[in-house]
Amino acid sequence: MDDEPRVDPGERLREARERLTALRNAATRTPTPNAASQRDAGPAGRATGTADDERVKATAERGRLVGLEIDPRALRESPGDLGRHIAEAANAAMNALRAQAQQASTEEVIDPAALVRSLQAVQEQGLREMTVMTQSINEAVARVRAGIK
Repeated sequence: MDDEPRVDPGERLREARERLTALRNAATRTPTPNAASQRDAGPAGRATGTADDERVKATAERGRLVGLEIDPRALRESPGDLGRHIAEAANAAMNALRAQAQQASTEEVIDPAALVRSLQAVQEQGLREMTVMTQSINEAVARVRAGIK
């Protein structure tokens, strides 16, 4: 046999699948929360901004405003003040989403070429293993046939 250390093909295949899953997730990932203007973190890709001592809350998801909560006390303010607080909360939520996207874009990205090389190595190791097993089976069958005659 060769002097190359034996690597469990199942382990190599598992590693390659994990890398593929990570690559697929990176392509469809929604950023994780991490922004100072964000007050309340929900599911990944969602951010909540607040204004007027948290009396106005805006929730954004995937670049769109998806929720607005206004404490009844905030409704006592003038329409102009209330409008500014709503805009401030919405902008805080959107800024938090942008911060999440920036953080996600700086995370490690898997090199597709390295992944292909890894998968090729797993395939080659698997072929070598199958060749050894096939050869062993053929030798065993030959011995059984020789003993029968």
